[in-house]
Amino acid sequence: MRVLATIDWVVIVGYLAIVFGIGLTLTRRAGKDMENFFVGGRALPWWLAGTSMAATNFSIDTPITIAGFVGDEGIGGVWFFWSMAISALLVTFLFARLWRRAGVITDAEIIERRYSGRSAAALRLFKGFYFGVIFNAFIMGWVFLALAKVIGGIVEVNTDLVLLVATVLVFVYTLASGFYGVVLTDFFQYFVAVVGAVLLAWFAVAEVGGLGALVSTIEASPDAGPATLRFLPGLGEDAITPLSVLMVYLLVQWWAHKYADGGGKHIQRMLSCKDENHSVAASLFFSFANYALQVWPWILTGLAALALFGKLDDPEMGYSMMMAKVLPPGLLGLVLVCLVGAFMSTIDTHLNLGASYVVNDIYKRFIVPEASARHYVTASRLAMAGLLAISVLLSRQLESVGDTWKFLLTFASGAGLTWIVRWFWWRANAWTEIAGMLASGVVASTVQLVSPDLDYSWKLLITVAISTPIWLVVTFVTPACEERRLARFVRDIRPGSPGWSGLCQRLGIEQAPFLGRALLEWLVGLVALFCLNFGLGSLLLARPLQGVALLAFGAVALVVVLRMVREDAARERPTLASDGPSG
Repeated sequence: MRVLATIDWVVIVGYLAIVFGIGLTLTRRAGKDMENFFVGGRALPWWLAGTSMAATNFSIDTPITIAGFVGDEGIGGVWFFWSMAISALLVTFLFARLWRRAGVITDAEIIERRYSGRSAAALRLFKGFYFGVIFNAFIMGWVFLALAKVIGGIVEVNTDLVLLVATVLVFVYTLASGFYGVVLTDFFQYFVAVVGAVLLAWFAVAEVGGLGALVSTIEASPDAGPATLRFLPGLGEDAITPLSVLMVYLLVQWWAHKYADGGGKHIQRMLSCKDENHSVAASLFFSFANYALQVWPWILTGLAALALFGKLDDPEMGYSMMMAKVLPPGLLGLVLVCLVGAFMSTIDTHLNLGASYVVNDIYKRFIVPEASARHYVTASRLAMAGLLAISVLLSRQLESVGDTWKFLLTFASGAGLTWIVRWFWWRANAWTEIAGMLASGVVASTVQLVSPDLDYSWKLLITVAISTPIWLVVTFVTPACEERRLARFVRDIRPGSPGWSGLCQRLGIEQAPFLGRALLEWLVGLVALFCLNFGLGSLLLARPLQGVALLAFGAVALVVVLRMVREDAARERPTLASDGPSG
């Protein structure tokens, strides 16, 4: 444990003052109406929206959880995180354009554009509560827990006081400036947080004796061994994690979760972009920054913690223990406040996002449908206060960030496929999603209660295996949506899928060949991302030939996919000025 020096406090106070000042710069503009308050007037450039996506994922819980995976399962354990890159690139090439074309404020609002009848209204209400309250409260709850773990493992300071100060600051600027304050502070905080993570990794590796010494120490350690450094788990007799777990990550997990078609916080940023080309570019930037670049400093710090401290009872504490051990005064304050800033960038996102569901999809839609723009902005600020209180109370009941991550993913996994097929198959209806969400929640909760120690991959498979036939049966025994609603959706969104062919032929709607091209871009993008990711990792872990080969191959694939994206942008640009939802 460390005692913060005066220079550390100066750095911390100065950083918080800068962030608070940035967050309050656009208060007047944000208060105009809900579109400004929740999606920034749909005027964000790709670089700002994409950086905001990366910043909100660079939360305080992510570094400690990744380091915890490394300390417990080796680098192969990070596939729990890396598998989500498959989904992120799918969102980039399949859904970024579709969401921006929709022109909604929240992803729950798309329900009544896609489905018809009372079931659609009921689903929108349910999802407003499901994502706006339940999921947001859990996410903010584990972020509070993560901050307490980090601070408690580093310095002798009152963690409740630090939580209170950081929370009050982020609450005030988010309350005042809405989404504008969120993205502007995210932009500043992201680059400072990346610098902090790199500095910590540098000092951590130096403490072990350098990259070569880190590799040899891990390989010789009785608590680790060569299997710890393998990129793919399940290979060799000394494998730490079974190969079957990797297969679940690669074949199931990336689509069986709530972010299958983007997830609320990323959808919010895609909706805030200037146009659909900026939406695609923002999501592409985020995917590479989040899954191929910023993860390696966390991995190196986790490996250094394993080399120096051995197996810990709580591997998530390795990250903060390393901070306390290796950082000199001044830098300790900087890296600590970077993590506090990462905490703030996640809390401000989920306060704003949660309020958008509560007000747009519950309060305005069902309770007070006709009121002034200022009234709804005020209601949004009150909703933020309520969500914050719920999440603080919930955080007191959580113990492990990683375990909570996994339970929440499992809880929604059975419905993940329904949020993909609704875009590309006309027969999906509101009952499809309702059945998937209810079945998934019930099955996941039952499995957790009956077999809490069952491996995560089995919990996921069981939930998906039981939920999927349930929502498929429900889909076919309930009536399809009215054709007028379906026709308007396919004209506005232009999904270009064979799943709409029969309807489009019957109604004389011409389809653009969107889906095939998007899937090809997705596959090339995956090659580029994972080659660059593991090429960088190979260089860091003293495998130069492998690293150079992977980087070269990844660079070629990246050039190809960027060229394809530019061609798409040129093809779409003439229609952007005139296109929009038909109401």
